[in-house]
Formats: sequence, C-alpha cells, structure tokens
Amino acid sequence: MKIASKSICVASLIALSLSPGGSRAKSCDDKPHNGKFADGSLVMTTRMNVNPDGTSASYTVGDHGYTYIANGVNLHLDGKKIACSIKENNLLCRKKWIEAEGADFLAGSPEFCVFALGVEPIFTGTTLEECEKKDAGGRYFVGNGKGRPKLGKSLPHSISGDIQTYVSTTALTHTIDGKIVSIDAATVPGLVVPKGKSSLLGSIAWVQYGDHSVFALATDSGPDFGEGSIALHEMLRYGALQSKNPMGPLSREQRCTEAESDLKAPYQSRPDYQNDECRKGHKPKGGTDIRAYGGIESGVTSIILPLKPEMDGRTVRGNLNTLSLKNIAVAAGYSEEMLRQMAACAAETQ
Repeated sequence: MKIASKSICVASLIALSLSPGGSRAKSCDDKPHNGKFADGSLVMTTRMNVNPDGTSASYTVGDHGYTYIANGVNLHLDGKKIACSIKENNLLCRKKWIEAEGADFLAGSPEFCVFALGVEPIFTGTTLEECEKKDAGGRYFVGNGKGRPKLGKSLPHSISGDIQTYVSTTALTHTIDGKIVSIDAATVPGLVVPKGKSSLLGSIAWVQYGDHSVFALATDSGPDFGEGSIALHEMLRYGALQSKNPMGPLSREQRCTEAESDLKAPYQSRPDYQNDECRKGHKPKGGTDIRAYGGIESGVTSIILPLKPEMDGRTVRGNLNTLSLKNIAVAAGYSEEMLRQMAACAAETQ
C-alpha cells in the first residue's frame, strides 16, 4: 500500500457530523452519558479480538490463512444453512470446503454462501447467484457450479515455497491508484462495528491500550464491538507496524524452528493436532498454521468519533494509513491530548 503524501490537503478529506458549536470534552465537566459524549463520540472499554479480513493472507487455498475459512462462509447443505463460525460446525465446514476445492467448485460440489471473500463466475458470461437474501448486496454462492472464490496473490510462506490466497473483502473499501479495493488489515488500523450499527462504518476512532494509542477507522462489521485489524493490534502492542507478516503452513519437519518460536502477537501457531505445541522433549506429530488470533483480553479503550473521511457510499476517497487518519482527526480538533482527557473522563464514570 502506498503512503499518502503529507502534502494532501487534509481539509478536503473531512466530512464532519458534529454537534452545534463543535463542542469538545476539555474537562470532566463533560462526562459521557451511557457511553456517549455531548459531541456524539462513543466511548467503550473492551477486549480486542483480531479481524484479519482484507489482508492478502487472510484466507488461502487449503485453509492455511490468518483466519479460518469457516469465519468467512456459511455451508448450505440439503437446503439448510449451517453457520460455519459456530464451533461445533467448524470441522464439517472445513471438510466440505476442502472437498469443494478439490472439485474446483463445479456442479455437485458442496455449496457455500460467502461473505468475506471475493467471488467470480466459473464460466464466462454467467452471473453469480445471491444467497441469504436478508443480507443481499455482496453475498454470493460458491460451489456446485454457482461460482468460485476469487484467487488473490501467491505469497511465500515462512520457510519455503508459495501459497495461493483468496481475495479477502471488507465492508468498507478505499481507492488506491484509481482502483476500489478492500482495506488491508495488515497496514490500516481498523475497528469492527456491530452489523446493527453499520452507520458507524467509515468513522474515525482513537484507540488506546496501556501507553500506546492510534487513530483507526471503522472498516468492517461483525457480531459486536471488540475486534480490530492486525495493524491495530500491532500499533497497540508495539507502538508501530511490524515489518514481518509471517505466513504458514509449516510442515512437521519445519516445526519448532525460529519461524514458529519467534512468532509475536497477534500471530500464533495453531498445530494440526491437539496438544501438539512445541515444548521441551516433545516431537511434533504434524504441521501447523500461523493464525492471527492473539487478541488482547481486556483494557482497550475506543472512542469512535462523529467524523468520517470523504466517502462515496462505503468507499473512502483516497488511500488510508495511520498518518492520514491522524491528520483528519487533528484537523477537526481531536488531538491526542484531548482524546486522552476524554478517555480519562470516561474512566471516572465506570
């Protein structure tokens, strides 16, 4: 992702929705009521799970990506929808997905409704079939000849070889070099908002954990608050984006090398076999995947501001990065100092 030039006129990107007078919390005389400040800012303290959607390595052929295929699809079996994200359905969904991959998603293969991966027709000139009509607008079938997941980049994994990715999508998009693309979870600090609060998509947020804070963007929707992108987790943990984005899978012969032992949160090793973690005197039984699942258990404060970049629907006009998000917020009057004061005021009410 290219870094936006500092010479960009920040004012041209701002679209404010503030209360009359643009009031700000400068002292604790302005405390939040039911999690909301007078200017409309929402404040909450939550855990922070990881949502890697939007980055190239999120989903891969063979289900070796930063998250499991089950988190981006629902299985449709014998006319019945099976929610793959529910734990008891994980293994069935994975088995059926691998089966569909092996059949190139042609007629007769298992059928899935996809909501976090790009989809394309199997045959030129055919159209995609929408699924789960209540969520119409981006959800389509793959498998059984109805479509297949769109292939993304081929990426090198941690030791040798390459792995084929699928295109991972986010509810919000932005433009890079004139093209509309999903927002990369590995480079843009992003927050997830509940599906019932989709009006918050595109809102700029300030997120704090311990001594570290960063400006982020509400880029995707999910079940609830308390999820953030890989980039957000790295900024909150280390104060900077990390240069290495490790990639699996690792074979049994490659286990317990530096590629696995040196993993830093939010990345984790998830062995193929239960209780097969690296430890003294233990010889691994199988391979492992590298997943982005190392969340923060508690203590993350998020202030979602009544402030958005300039947008066309759910597409942000222009490239996004940590600097451009900060510039927009500061130009609107939301400095780090002011936001820390707001967070302190919110803590007094808890």
